[in-house]
Amino acid sequence: MKTEIIIRNLRIHGYHGLKEAEKALGQIFEVDITCDMHTDKPPRDVMEDTVCYGEICDLVVGVSENEVFNLIETLAERIASAIFAAFPPIQKIRVEIRKPRAPIRHIVNHVGIAIERERHG
Repeated sequence: MKTEIIIRNLRIHGYHGLKEAEKALGQIFEVDITCDMHTDKPPRDVMEDTVCYGEICDLVVGVSENEVFNLIETLAERIASAIFAAFPPIQKIRVEIRKPRAPIRHIVNHVGIAIERERHG
């Protein structure tokens, strides 16, 4: 059986980017996360049978606050690695990061990236 933990549009502030203004002023990033857990049996209606999405959000905010990255691809990688390290039941992760106010001269709703990773071993 597969269970997905879904977090949509977590808004975090960070100083990530290549441009000096991004590093000096920071900006809002929007993060979507989907985590797949596989189990042999249905949950027993207890927290021990799942992963707390609030703890995942706390972890994502911590990764963004504790380091500055040139690329949001690197931020996504660090988020995925931290989730795997903190939550052994998670087997697969998709992390999408959007920049709604990217410093580009084109009119867009947002720009962003997405990665998918699977636990190995």
